[in-house]
Amino acid sequence: MHCSPIVHHGGNRMARTVSKTETWVGYAILLVLAVIAGGIFLKQSRYEQSILKPGALQAESPSQASPLTSSPRDLIQFAPDGLTPLTPSEVFGPENLSDKINGKAELYLSAGFVNLASQRFAIEDEPTAWMEAFIYEMDSPRGSYAVYSLQKRSEAAELDTGDFAYRTENALYFVHGSYYVEIVASVAQERMAELILFFGDNFIRKTTVGREAINEFILFPTKYLNKASISLLPSDAFGFQQFDSIFTAQYEVGDTELTAFLSQRKSPAEAVRLVESYTSFLIEFGGTELQSTLNIPGAKLVEIMDTFELIFSRGNILAGVHGAENKKAAEELALMLNQNLAEKGQ
Repeated sequence: MHCSPIVHHGGNRMARTVSKTETWVGYAILLVLAVIAGGIFLKQSRYEQSILKPGALQAESPSQASPLTSSPRDLIQFAPDGLTPLTPSEVFGPENLSDKINGKAELYLSAGFVNLASQRFAIEDEPTAWMEAFIYEMDSPRGSYAVYSLQKRSEAAELDTGDFAYRTENALYFVHGSYYVEIVASVAQERMAELILFFGDNFIRKTTVGREAINEFILFPTKYLNKASISLLPSDAFGFQQFDSIFTAQYEVGDTELTAFLSQRKSPAEAVRLVESYTSFLIEFGGTELQSTLNIPGAKLVEIMDTFELIFSRGNILAGVHGAENKKAAEELALMLNQNLAEKGQ
């Protein structure tokens, strides 16, 4: 490439002819830069197989399971034989989580998000078939269950993997202690489905976690209950800022679908206060308080936008029925809920 650079001397400009020697030097410099750039590109687009530990890609049987010796962020250690890294591992914190999961970050942050490690892997002899693992570390098992329950797909098939788990046509989702894991494939095929299950199994066996019982599950009465529907709302439940850590469950009473809720508070006084505060909140937004005939001390019944809200407390438990279209069915479910709380010693 020939050029005529403009050299500045004070305020005057004068053209200078470039010699052949300068031209060849320029070409040489451009060539060196091109080689360096090419090397950087290849380094970024390919994962060096030589850095992988021998056997790191092989799925282990339970008897061979080894303790986790490195951070769960090093996702290569969980990949079974047949998968090869397609991208380097990435780690995201609270400050940049939205860069990875734009639109969903607030849910994770409200549930105690710590960090996310993610990486893509492809089938070795079929590079267009790939999967991506998302390992969310939360600050507690309740946090991991919250995001699991609220992200759960309707077409789920329950599994015995981890603490809670299900699979869809092309993905696996599960909770392991304070970790919430999603493994999503680009294709729905039997081979990939098996590799995903191996990956999840390796993660569970290699990652030691603490355990925390979620006692609220047994506080919901089992009659009419859809057990798979139990969810945990970490904050702003039903649009009310003071409602955090609210468990919900779906019921079908007759031909009416209902939502029951409960939350373990720090004290009976706090539970009573929240009953009053939520009632005032509903009235402020157009609700009308009705006279409750239920034999539940302190119970509040509010009609709002052609639905009914029933709220009460028992000990340090806040409970109720949300958004019911049928008042009689809502009262029946509230009585069942109150009775079950009494039987469970609340």
